[in-house]
Amino acid sequence: MKLRATAVLAVTVALATAGCTDSDEPPAPGPSASSAPSSPAPSSMTIEEAYRKLPIDGPTNAPITWERSQEPESEEVLAARRSLAFWYWQGSSTDWTPIVPVGRFLFTDRFYEQSLAPFADVTDNEEPSSGPLWVKTMGVEKTGQDEARVTFCTDRGHWRDAGVTGVPQDRANLESYVLKHEQTGDGERRWLTDRLIDNAVDREARYGADCTKWARHQP
Repeated sequence: MKLRATAVLAVTVALATAGCTDSDEPPAPGPSASSAPSSPAPSSMTIEEAYRKLPIDGPTNAPITWERSQEPESEEVLAARRSLAFWYWQGSSTDWTPIVPVGRFLFTDRFYEQSLAPFADVTDNEEPSSGPLWVKTMGVEKTGQDEARVTFCTDRGHWRDAGVTGVPQDRANLESYVLKHEQTGDGERRWLTDRLIDNAVDREARYGADCTKWARHQP
């Protein structure tokens, strides 16, 4: 299956953010979401193995620098960081078959089935993006019982498709990860990403100026 990273990620982000508004609180997930335990099975992988496979600091062609933040490194922040690392790992790769299964341990069943499973057999993504990324935690919000939203500022000034040159003017990107605290297939409760909000304009007033000022890194 030949796909372009930009096209596929645009589809998955559209699915992941469906129903998103500019209101202060993110909308409730679609009707397919439930309080039933997420099930990372069937898989021969354990959650510890999945975490080891995930390049939390990015792959070689897309290294991630996690900048220090005033926000504490809570379980919610760590879960959101794993999801962000996964997202850019996938976008920088040509073969997604070893990557998508890791997503079962990072995302809710709803997100996985809607936004990742359809691309589990991609082996020849034609235009992976690459380049260094810098990420800073801007805020952590409780959005409901067993729900949280973590917002990052990501400097994507040197992250681009093959053949693209120049630093984009909109290099400062606010992205949010909406998390649910759910019981997983191994019986433990963990924070899992249920929704990704790329270009989180509803947090622009709160974090936009600081993000733009900060996102001026050089490789």
